[in-house]
Amino acid sequence: MNREATIDEWSKLYLAATKIKELKPWEYLWDMDLISIKEGEDEDAVFISVLGKGGSCYGITIYEGYEGLNDFLMLTLQESMNLSTEYAMFSQNNLTCYWGNREELSDKQRKIIKDLGYKYRGENQWLYFMSFAEGYYPCNLDRDEVLRMTHYMELLADTLEAYQGYTVDSIVDFEAGYLFSYSVNIDAGTRSCGAEPVPFTSYQFGNLILTDNELVDELKKVPKTLKILEADIVYLGASVNDKKYIRPANPRLCMICDVLSETILKADMTEPDQDINVIMAENIVGFILKYGAPKEIRVSNVIVESVLDQICKLAGIKLRRVKKLSIVNGFVDGMRRFR
Repeated sequence: MNREATIDEWSKLYLAATKIKELKPWEYLWDMDLISIKEGEDEDAVFISVLGKGGSCYGITIYEGYEGLNDFLMLTLQESMNLSTEYAMFSQNNLTCYWGNREELSDKQRKIIKDLGYKYRGENQWLYFMSFAEGYYPCNLDRDEVLRMTHYMELLADTLEAYQGYTVDSIVDFEAGYLFSYSVNIDAGTRSCGAEPVPFTSYQFGNLILTDNELVDELKKVPKTLKILEADIVYLGASVNDKKYIRPANPRLCMICDVLSETILKADMTEPDQDINVIMAENIVGFILKYGAPKEIRVSNVIVESVLDQICKLAGIKLRRVKKLSIVNGFVDGMRRFR
């Protein structure tokens, strides 16, 4: 079970975040204007997005490492990747602080504010923090996250001051694929900053590659069928509390549907720490070996498409990306009506 932060640890985080608010970074940075802070290797950098310019929801989102940057790109490229809002949001791994409205906060978050002695009034003034982790429902920070977030926010204050000094004489061409980088070498006591290219600007797919030669050969020989399938990964968007989970889970379904009969063949609910992409691949392979290769598999999610790409090529299956999956969408729409 995760440890909870002490009130003194929360106090340091609220002080660090309050300083960020005083600097008002949303007045000169858009949410796509990335900042990176490096204390070691490039791949260990944190990438920061400032929320609020042009809108009313102010906040700071911290993405840790290159995997975090990839999550940021998934969110920003959601439309072109044809990802549902739920899939993109619930697949995130980040730490975020918001200045929102009182009703947005949980009882626990309001108690922390009361215990700290802060009094907020009005819209977009209530400071609170959220942790996002794939497979889990967004929740309050645990102790380790509070300590990390405090460190990042303290460094961000220095970074924003450095950015304002840097842009007096130079510009950061964010639209051309650059970010503002702030590097710290604590041992040497040195700091540097400047414009740098974003390490990568397109989503990095973690394609699954089959390496079992016997399975590869078997897939090449499976008989063909006239079946047409839909395949998708669906988040239930529900908070599930269970003692076996370190935090509230957000169940995901690995769905396979038969288009011709309009039936759901599989809707496996996965554990939070399971690799949903691996489960999808295993389920499709299992179906092919048992029933033969379908004529076509339809997907809408490009990440699912990348997972199934090699399997479909080996088995001679047409992998077709469509805007919407009728059977899956019908199920999801029905599920939402009962929330």
